[in-house]
Amino acid sequence: MLIARVYILRHGETDENRAHIIQGQRDTLLNEAGKRQAAMAIDVFRDVNLDIAFTSDLQRAADTAEIILKTHPRRDQITLIKEKRLRERCLGRLEGKHLSERRNQTGVDEMAESVASFLDRALSWWDTDIVEGLTGTPRKVPREVLVVSHGGFISSLVRNLISSGRIEAEPEQVTNWTCFNLSITTIDFEEGIKPRLVSYSNISHLEAEELVQYNADVLKAAGF
Repeated sequence: MLIARVYILRHGETDENRAHIIQGQRDTLLNEAGKRQAAMAIDVFRDVNLDIAFTSDLQRAADTAEIILKTHPRRDQITLIKEKRLRERCLGRLEGKHLSERRNQTGVDEMAESVASFLDRALSWWDTDIVEGLTGTPRKVPREVLVVSHGGFISSLVRNLISSGRIEAEPEQVTNWTCFNLSITTIDFEEGIKPRLVSYSNISHLEAEELVQYNADVLKAAGF
């Protein structure tokens, strides 16, 4: 029996995403494409019985959540929680620089958040707000939860949920850990069994022109 379903979204596109600028915890804004992407998700969740939503407190994530929820039939009953622990990893001196600079970085940046600290933050949020907060009290209907965060946060969270044994995934279920703008990752909690990854970075809800742009951007970032 399904106890809870968690939908984890990456925020919509920003100008920095389009230009391959490292954002980290810089408080950047959705561009027009990002706002359109967020609007495309409205229909995805219109019939989902959401009762709680979490979002990173950075503006690009919070605005994505608010666009999705503003016309939801249950908007007056949905609690939206802005959570600092859902922020992207702080990348110190790399923030504001082109993605290529990350490949050239040498030494330790004392201004950046360590990988260990970042993962501890992500997993502690999951353990407290999701596992303890959403599965402790039995309900007649499953809880359905929206989470809006960032690409690095989501990919790192899901990979470490699997590697730590917190959730299960089919062998080779994920072959590309890129987390696309406005993609949806779904995790189910079922009674008596370990939570499982249903899908990762699904963008089937986006319109054709957005998918074409994704393909072009992925190729460009790969150096083609």
